[in-house]
Amino acid sequence: MFLILPLCAAYSVLLLCFWPYSVMRLSIAWEASMLCGFSALFFLLTLFALTGRPLPEPFFDGRFFLTLHRWLAWLFVGLVALHAGGIIWVDPQTLYDVWPSGAPGMQFGAAAAALAVVTPCLALQRVRRGLYATAAMFRRSHALLAMAVLGASVFHVVATQVHVALWWQVWMCVGIAMVACVLPVGERSLLARLPTRHGGRRRRLHTAYLARRLAGVMLCVAACETVVFVLWRH
Repeated sequence: MFLILPLCAAYSVLLLCFWPYSVMRLSIAWEASMLCGFSALFFLLTLFALTGRPLPEPFFDGRFFLTLHRWLAWLFVGLVALHAGGIIWVDPQTLYDVWPSGAPGMQFGAAAAALAVVTPCLALQRVRRGLYATAAMFRRSHALLAMAVLGASVFHVVATQVHVALWWQVWMCVGIAMVACVLPVGERSLLARLPTRHGGRRRRLHTAYLARRLAGVMLCVAACETVVFVLWRH
């Protein structure tokens, strides 16, 4: 509950700020694909907040937060696939925009989608151990790839101007991305000062299964909230 409520509030703000119009662009399938894209952007931003480091609340072990980060990453990849697949299914000519002579916004979107698939695959345990000599090298590489995905995604959202067209929306989107990029650094320095015990007790162990359930609940809540939002707007 401690994590779900703030994330639901943040998702509501994202929808209200970046989805202000009730005009149906092409069809319900098109709008659903667009909403999958915005939901993917939201889950991408949550990955910069829930980086896998143990937070003060809930007072669980590190495996819980690592598992939650991993499942949120795969939810992000799934939503990206739904976003791209839905748009191509509704309008196959969109593929021409990805060609070298196409629109830069769509090209950056394709690059972001490709990096979104590659980044979590490189974080798999067997791949990670085979490619990176140390954990520090993996963390630096993973952070750079994540920022590249976020930067390309934001450029895609801003350049296509499908729903983010007003100047304050553009600057808000860029500002959120910049804050997300520096958030893990501040979070790391802040969490390093926190004690390992909380009220005389250690962190709760064996909580990875709770992270999987929490990721599922977050997906269901976001889906329900999106449906209610679309019905309200249209």
